[in-house]
Amino acid sequence: MRRLGTAILAAGLAVAAAASGCSNDAGPAIPIDPAVMYAQNCSRCHGADGHGNPEIKKTLPTVRDFADPAFLATAQPETVVRTIMAGKGQMPAFGASLSLPKMQSLSGYVLRLGRGQIR
Repeated sequence: MRRLGTAILAAGLAVAAAASGCSNDAGPAIPIDPAVMYAQNCSRCHGADGHGNPEIKKTLPTVRDFADPAFLATAQPETVVRTIMAGKGQMPAFGASLSLPKMQSLSGYVLRLGRGQIR
């Protein structure tokens, strides 16, 4: 009986969603600007140049410097995406607020910033 009730409820929700005009359409595509996302989400701690905000480093000396040769030698876009998604240490997780394409774009920006390819 419980399964029947669950099935009826699911069918009712599906009908209601269809009747209300709900769809899987995500809407129009919006271009991703990683520089804007970096300024909004990262520069406060990592600095506009990616070397780490000097004021933040006074209280949080482990803030990542994206130009650090040790970081650049091992950093891969996938690992940067995972860090953005899950956070690390004092860095908050952004997985709930940024889509995967945005995190991927941001990871490429971080790596280019560290390599000095962005001025």
